[in-house]
Amino acid sequence: MMLTPLAQMLEQSESVEVELSLIDAFPEHPFRVQADEDMERLIASIQESGVMVPVILRRKKDGRYQTVAGHRRCFACRQLFMERIPAVIKELSDEEAVLWMVESNVQRTGILPSEKAKAYRMKMDALAKQGERKDLRYSSTSRQSVGRWQKETAEQIGTGSGDSGRKVQRYLRLNHLHPGLLEKVDEKKMPFLSGVELSYLRAEQQEEVFRYLTEHPCSVAVAQAKRLRELGEDSRFSQSLIAQVLQKKTEEKGKLRKNPEKEPFSEYFPSHYSREKRRSIMEALLKKWKKGEIQL
Repeated sequence: MMLTPLAQMLEQSESVEVELSLIDAFPEHPFRVQADEDMERLIASIQESGVMVPVILRRKKDGRYQTVAGHRRCFACRQLFMERIPAVIKELSDEEAVLWMVESNVQRTGILPSEKAKAYRMKMDALAKQGERKDLRYSSTSRQSVGRWQKETAEQIGTGSGDSGRKVQRYLRLNHLHPGLLEKVDEKKMPFLSGVELSYLRAEQQEEVFRYLTEHPCSVAVAQAKRLRELGEDSRFSQSLIAQVLQKKTEEKGKLRKNPEKEPFSEYFPSHYSREKRRSIMEALLKKWKKGEIQL
């Protein structure tokens, strides 16, 4: 069985016991540590069996340690008032630490779009610094060269998490989305692709969209988001323009609900009869008519 780079690191390294009081969180860590049901299960598991997988730390200049992988385990151990935790200490550069941190978290289930967006951005920045952006050495104005580097790097970033390069680029766009709109994507009140489309609007335009949605709560379909993006080029972009786009589909849906297409012969059956029951009655009557048992 092929081991992931993270698993290889743990297998090839010896663990030591480190005091939790000496361990700091990773700066700007994109993944939230929450006291939810998953955390309760982790706490119960550690209480029963101990920490099965060591956390990965890097030594800081001040003698303390920085968490690279294992933020949730550190949190769980602190909840249990444990003093020490098994850890693997690695000498990593800032860029290497970011890559390991993202690698260790991005494959988890239940990751929010905003978390993955920030993690992918951090990973891309780290790869850019690590590679010294050789593409920019050739020509400071070579947009084609920069675009090729970004596309190839997005594909590299997505390899570990199963996302295509195109999907990674979409996640990266969410870093340009208004925080309030991004929260709606996280809460599944807005489709992921709608958030991507709206991220291309200017900051003040996104603020207008957020303000409208706050006053008139509704979802934003992908087609509507694309239309708003197109209208972003119009200097008259306003609340009324947003309303025209977002209310149109809502009104059409309302008309369909008010005038639903009636099923054939539905007026002859009680309203609580299911479609299947009505159909079986119709079939039985038609069979009797065919046999001559019913005369019309």
